[in-house]
Parts: sequence; structure tokens; C-alpha cells
Amino acid sequence: MQAELLKVIIGSLVTVIVVLLWLIAIMQVKIHKYKRKVYFIKRDRERCNELLFSVKDGYMCFIYPDQKIKDAQKETKENCSRRLAVMLNLKNGTASKFDDVADSFYKDDASRLKKYVGLLQKEGHVFEDMLRLKGNLRYICVYGNRIHGSDNNLYCDIVWFRDVTEQNNEIMRLQNDKNQVVSNLKQLENMIDGLNIPLWLRDDQMKLLAVNKKYLDFVNASSKNEVLLNGSEIQDNKGKKVVYQLAVSALKSKKMQKKALNVVLGGGLHRFEAYENPYFMGDTLDKIGTVGYMLDNTSLEEAKHNFEVNQNNHLAVLGVLGTAFAIFDNKTNLYFYNEAFKNLWQIENDFLDKTPNYSQFIEVIREHKMLPPVPDFKAYKEDELSVFNRLWETKEDLLHLPDGRTIRRFRTPHPNGVVFAFEDVSDRLATMRRLNDLTSMQQAMLDNLNDGVIVFGANQRLKFYNRTYLKMWGVDFDKMQDEPKLDKIISYQKLFFSNIDDWTDFKQTMMSHIIEGRKFTLSRDDGVNIKVSPLSFYDGSLMLAYTII
Repeated sequence: MQAELLKVIIGSLVTVIVVLLWLIAIMQVKIHKYKRKVYFIKRDRERCNELLFSVKDGYMCFIYPDQKIKDAQKETKENCSRRLAVMLNLKNGTASKFDDVADSFYKDDASRLKKYVGLLQKEGHVFEDMLRLKGNLRYICVYGNRIHGSDNNLYCDIVWFRDVTEQNNEIMRLQNDKNQVVSNLKQLENMIDGLNIPLWLRDDQMKLLAVNKKYLDFVNASSKNEVLLNGSEIQDNKGKKVVYQLAVSALKSKKMQKKALNVVLGGGLHRFEAYENPYFMGDTLDKIGTVGYMLDNTSLEEAKHNFEVNQNNHLAVLGVLGTAFAIFDNKTNLYFYNEAFKNLWQIENDFLDKTPNYSQFIEVIREHKMLPPVPDFKAYKEDELSVFNRLWETKEDLLHLPDGRTIRRFRTPHPNGVVFAFEDVSDRLATMRRLNDLTSMQQAMLDNLNDGVIVFGANQRLKFYNRTYLKMWGVDFDKMQDEPKLDKIISYQKLFFSNIDDWTDFKQTMMSHIIEGRKFTLSRDDGVNIKVSPLSFYDGSLMLAYTII
């Protein structure tokens, strides 16, 4: 009986032991799984922390007590990241508090930051702003947000800090560049709007991209936007879009096109020259647009018309003058001649009507033996032709013809070429030679007189004098070369009248006697007495004879 009881007890103990071993084994497995889970949780937490530490942004985290359980943490915990401590150069490092962080900024920025964080903690209001650190020009972008768990449990509020100094400086630089570009564009627009000609730009589809202010006057528009929106095109006086068609031609030919057109502007008809010039759009060469503008040629056309009228009138006048005229154009071809030109050179109309060039003209007058003799005819002709390229002002010369005549030639620049004027001065030169001979003879006669003689013209300037007068009054020859007046000549005599107290009065008395034609006698300091005899001529000239008595 006792043995059976003992067996039962032993069997029960074995069962209990087996069960306990089985439970222990299960607990070991669970403990192992728990340790493994805890290990991975710790490792993931370290990963998350290291991940946060590795980002460029620093952060200040406000960790709250868990709302779902009885958390031992009673107050909000502030956690400063290593990056933030380095970024703001916080002396307490990661142990720094939010107040330490706020004190790193200027007073106004610190106040805004505290207000932002207060609203974040109370109402979960997210924010973002740009703050500036004390003592330098570093800019920090601050933004805050709230973090909840999947069960909507409030975990923390976090404020991120990012150093955006370089980005901000780049933004400021780009903004300055933008402002400069805008300013340059405005200046360019003002310059283009200041032009007194219409100017426009088209794309590769011939659509207007831009116009200047003057363009509005030609399409009766109030603004540029109105023109671009409606595609208002300039029309001629017949209502045709000639400028648009000109742009199409320029685009097809890829060459500048121009066309004259009449436009009604300001109630009057104006003559314009329109231009469309192709250009490559952008950096590629596959799209071509056009730039167009118009020039007002109304005044120019009127000037051309007036010039043609005046020129025709001028040529008509030249045609009836006795002086020989001819115009050779810029290609040296005969453009105009009058009857006197033909008669002077004795050339037939048949030759002149064929509009010969200047070289042919020289050949013909050489054949007629009317060309001045020259040693090298080829060089002479080249020199004559060179006048068409280097004549800037009127030139005058004399041509001594083989028949004894002397021709005075004038060559003057002309819009169409060169004007040649020829005048036979043979008789005039002969008369001048005879006059010079007579003058020389008169001078010789005066120089042989014993009396001193001076002759003045009607303007009282000296015309003639003889050597006797110079010797009598000791006058320097050079003083007589500028044709001095009578009062100047009398002044040269002052040296011989030092005993005269009032020279001015004495001189005036002499002048009065001379002008009135009265003879008088001068008594000089050297004891010489000179009789002065004035004589007036019909042409207003005056002669004074000085005779020693």
C-alpha cells in the first residue's frame, strides 16, 4: 500500500517537474525573443538618433509625458541636437535650453522665435521664418511642427534650424542680377520708345512679339498690349498690309527686304521706307523671326524734288550764259554742256550727244590741236582724270592753247560729278599787260622827278610814291607797303617838326589844307622849306607834290 502511494507521489513529482521544465523552456524562448526585440528596438533608436545627428539641420525637441500611460516623466523635456549646438556655437552644447537658443539671435528675431514656439506648444501651429544670428551675417531658416503617434498620442514638438546663409546670399545675388536685368530692360525699352520711328519684332510665325511707342501712332492703338493682343498691322494708304507681306518675303528669302509705301499719318500723306530684317531666335538656328522699322522719307523726297527742279533751273541758266560750262558725272561721262562750251572747243553736236567720257573729250581737243603742249600726254591725262576722286574745293588754273589763246578754267565739285567752267581771258590778260606796262612807265616817270610825289586813292590809301619822297622825308620803304592812309603818312613827318608845341593841331591844319586843295609851305627843323601842292582828280584820288624851295 505504501509502495503504491510512493509510486503515485513519484509519478506526480515527475509530471510536475516535466511541466516545470516545459514552462521554463517556454519562458526561456519568450525571454530570448524579448531580448532580441529589445535589442532591435535599441538599435533602431540608435539608427534614428544617428540619422537625426547626420542631417545638416539642427533641432530643438520638446518631448512631452506620454498621455496614454502613467508616465514617470512629469515635465516637458528639452533636447538640443549636436548639429544645433555647433551651428549656434552654444556654450552648453547639447545641454543647452531653448532660452539659450533664442538668445543666439537678435532681440526682435528672438522675440518672434519665442512667439512661434509658444503657439506651436499651445495650439500646434506650424511656422517657418528667416532669422539672423548675432554678430555676423549668417541667416538661419527656422521651421517648427508637431509629431503625433499612430494612435494620435502627442510625442513632441520639434523646431528645426537650417543655415541658409549661402543660399540666401545666392538668392540676394540673383535678386540683384534680376533687378539689374529689369533695369537694363527698362532702359532699353525707354531708348526704343524714345525713337521717332516705328519699330517692331516678329517671331517665326510672323506674329508681333514687341513694338515701340511710336508704332501705336500708325495703328491708332492706345497701348502696346492692345497691339500685341489684336496683332495690329501697319497699312498703307490703300489699306493693304504691305509691311506684313514684306516680312513674309524677308522670312522666305532670309535677306533684308525694303519697300517704299505711302501712309496717312496725322491727316497727311507721308512717304516711308519700310524694312524687314531676318534674325535667329534664341541660341538655335532653326527659328527665324524679323525685325522691322520704317523711316519717314517725306522731307527727303521733297528735297529731292526741289533739288531736281533747282538743278534743272540751274542748268537752264548755265545753258544761256556766255561762259562755257560742262558737267562730267562721277563716272566721268558728259552730263551737261552749253552752247558756249561747244563753240569754245569747236566740237560737233554728234560727238557731245553721245555723252563721251572726260578721257575721250581730252583726246578730241588734242586732235583739234587745242590742248596745251605737254611732254607726257599719258601722265597728263591720268592727272586730269584724278580730279574726279580728289576734288574737294574749287580749283582755278590757266590753259595756254597752241593758237595763242589763254583759257581760265574752274573745276568745282558737284553732286553729280565735277563742273568745268572755261573763260577766254586772252583779251583781258593783254589789257592787264598793257596796264602794267603803263603803270611801270608812270612809276619810272615819278622816280625821275625832283619833287617828292605821293598819290592816294578815293579811300585815302596810298597808291603811288616815288623815291624822291622817301629820300626827302627819310621814310622806310617797308612802311609804305601796307598802303597806309593819309593821316599815317603825315605822322611819319613828325620827326622834322620837333619845335612844334602842339603836333596834333599842326597835323590837323595840314590835313585841312590838303583836303581843301590849298597849297602851303612847311619849315622843317633842318632849315629846309618845302612847298606842298595838293591836286584832286575826278575819281576822288589825291596827289601831293613836295617841292624844296
